[in-house]
Amino acid sequence: MALDQEALKKELIEAFHLEGVPADKQEELLSKIGEALLKRIFLETMEKMGDENVKEYEELLDKEAKQEELEAFFESKIPGYNIFVRGVVTKFKEELAEGAM
Repeated sequence: MALDQEALKKELIEAFHLEGVPADKQEELLSKIGEALLKRIFLETMEKMGDENVKEYEELLDKEAKQEELEAFFESKIPGYNIFVRGVVTKFKEELAEGAM
C-alpha cells in the first residue's frame, strides 16, 4: 500500500478544488477524506483476499510484521496490488465527487 502521501494529498486538493480553502480547514477535510479512503482500501483489500488470507494477515499483525512484510504479503495475495489500490482511490474520488457516498 505504498501510496505517496504527499502526491495523494495534492491530488485530493486538486480533485476537490480545495486550493482556496484556509490551511487549517483544508487539513481537516483532507484528514476526513484520507480516513475514509484508508477504510475503503482496507475493506476492499480484505474482501478481495478472502477469509483464509485475512486470517494469515491477522497472524502477521499479531507477529507485529513490518510495513515491508505487509506490502509483500498484499502483493503476493493480490498481484499488481499497487494498481488495485490506485483503482480503489480513483473509484473513491469519483464517488465522492458525484456525492454517491
